[in-house]
Amino acid sequence: MESKKAPVDVESLEGRVARLEDQTRFTLDALELAASLGEFEVGISSLHEPTLLLREVVARVATITPFAASAVYLVDEGSSDFYQAYSDRQEWSAQIESAITSFIDSGMFTFALREGRPVIVHSVELQRRVVLHVLETSSRVRGMFVGVFSEGAKNLTAVEMALLSIVCKNCASAVEVFELYKCFKCGGEDVIAFSDSLPAGVVDLSKNGRILITNKFASKLLGSVATPEKRYLTEFLIPEERERIASLLISCCAFSVPEQEYQTESLAKTQSTMRTQTVLDSAEGQKNISLHITPLQRNGDTFLRGVLAPMDEMYNGAALVEGM
Repeated sequence: MESKKAPVDVESLEGRVARLEDQTRFTLDALELAASLGEFEVGISSLHEPTLLLREVVARVATITPFAASAVYLVDEGSSDFYQAYSDRQEWSAQIESAITSFIDSGMFTFALREGRPVIVHSVELQRRVVLHVLETSSRVRGMFVGVFSEGAKNLTAVEMALLSIVCKNCASAVEVFELYKCFKCGGEDVIAFSDSLPAGVVDLSKNGRILITNKFASKLLGSVATPEKRYLTEFLIPEERERIASLLISCCAFSVPEQEYQTESLAKTQSTMRTQTVLDSAEGQKNISLHITPLQRNGDTFLRGVLAPMDEMYNGAALVEGM
């Protein structure tokens, strides 16, 4: 009885193996690139403006796909307007600005803000295709990445679009951290105004634990801070926790000699940050909270900055707490 098996096509099998090898190699290269896209070499704490950070972001995007011109728009914290914070091709800046104005008027810019992924659209002003990608964290929109395609450039592949999203998300997080550093280095009213927008409680304490400043979230969490009989953080805790937290504040101050000064405010050694859980005794009942205390210096005076977050809301505030 003759075998009915089809003859083996060796060349076809070799071709399939080669294609699978190429696909595997490409996948591994893409994963390696994705892992490195969030490792910015710029030290956030040493920056006075985000230009160097945005330049590195654009450079990272160029490793994925080259654009004829790239620009990054950021949100002005005061007016909430978008402004062009960086462009790698200054000769394209005016045209990109004109294109963005047109996108805003047509509603395409708003559409891209909502999408959270690359949006490719044709620009009449540039006579090119343009990719828009929102820069957004879990708390707010930070800006928009704009990439202008070269003439005849191919569309982005699914992998390239995913990698672009990784860069933009990391960029948004880095910008947010930069804004936090900038705000907390400035001190004074800027700290109060900015901290009021944060989704976590921020409270400044004297070395003996007396409450100096609270943001809106902390005031709501603690109750009425203005209550005359309650001036110290420990007074807002259940009696069983007061002595332990008071000892923690003393220990935290013992490590408050900073390694170096950053303008008017300096961060103490990393290991001096104290993290614990405690229980508030509020008018609404007992609340389990996460408490982070860090000693800082402003104009030579030491104080303690605390970050408080209800344990049932830690998912929303965890990244912010760790960043501070």
